[in-house]
Amino acid sequence: MNILQIVSSSRTSGAEKHVAVLCDRLKKRGHNVMAVCPHGDWLPEQLRKAEIPTIEMSMRGISAFATPVNLARVMKEQSIDIIHAHLTRATYYALVAGRLAHLPMVSSVHCRSHDVAYRFLFPQDSSKIVSVSDFIRNGLLRKGVAEDKIRTIYNGTEFLLDEPATVPPGSASPGSAISVREEFDLPGNSVLVGLIGRIDEFKGHLVLARAVKAIVDACPRAYFVLVGPDVPEIKREMQEITAAAGVGDHLRFTGVRDDVRRLMGEMDLLTLPSRYEACSMSIIEGMAMGKPVIATLAGGNPELVVDGVTGLLIERTPEKLASSVIELLTNEERLSAMGVAARQRAVERFSATIMVDNIESLYREILGQKTAA
Repeated sequence: MNILQIVSSSRTSGAEKHVAVLCDRLKKRGHNVMAVCPHGDWLPEQLRKAEIPTIEMSMRGISAFATPVNLARVMKEQSIDIIHAHLTRATYYALVAGRLAHLPMVSSVHCRSHDVAYRFLFPQDSSKIVSVSDFIRNGLLRKGVAEDKIRTIYNGTEFLLDEPATVPPGSASPGSAISVREEFDLPGNSVLVGLIGRIDEFKGHLVLARAVKAIVDACPRAYFVLVGPDVPEIKREMQEITAAAGVGDHLRFTGVRDDVRRLMGEMDLLTLPSRYEACSMSIIEGMAMGKPVIATLAGGNPELVVDGVTGLLIERTPEKLASSVIELLTNEERLSAMGVAARQRAVERFSATIMVDNIESLYREILGQKTAA
């Protein structure tokens, strides 16, 4: 198949990671894959490292008015068979370009959306919408999207590929001369609690900041590794809250990293006290690395985390977060058992192989329907 992937964001986030993995896996299966994304940032570099032909196009502002026509031209020149759009803005461009080029399409909905693109503008033919969780699917149904247009396909991770899944505390991670604890000047016997994602209010970093004092009082060896780009005022507020409580030295901010797997390998526990998640790559990656996850009881999280088995689902309060982290950090046997169960669940349900199998099958179904028509 000749497949065009279009995404309207190039930053480091779940949808962009999904696109990078999907393009690479489809290419390795023998498909001709091309990608279109906005200029610069993280994604174009990742795609080119995987030798995916990538075109950077404007998707905002006046210059973006030409994007649908340019996309249609690329589709014809490359003999594209099917279009796969990711995120709402890309879906609009793909809808217009797909009509111009007379091609079917798939649109992946990676976050909660109330946009009319999915209700009124989506072609009434063989094209389909992929929801990354039943949480997203149910939201689309409530907004009037036809049930037969939607297919739930969970995100998948490649973190399952390499062994070992975990790294003993204080030891160097694979491919690194020093351990994560050495890199961030942490005690060799420290216990690491991770939060992966953009440092902002939505992801729950302030909730964590307000929980740190109680956690450290109960578990003095606990340190918190915060991976991702930051909103400066939220980072500053986290520092102020923890400094006032006398535990500011227990935070480590890593910034954006290309070695998230390495960092996760030395973490003992992951947290994600966000307002909601559609299908969190951080949760899936953590589970694949054999890490229990404490996440909020919101959005698609209950579809990923089995409460009490692979992690804990909690209300979004500092008190609940603190008590849950303490509960696991003070029970090594339970922490370990949850990590084993988390990895097994990731193997069975959230591998990149399963995800690509499902998407590839959907492409073939759509193209078969087109041929039959």
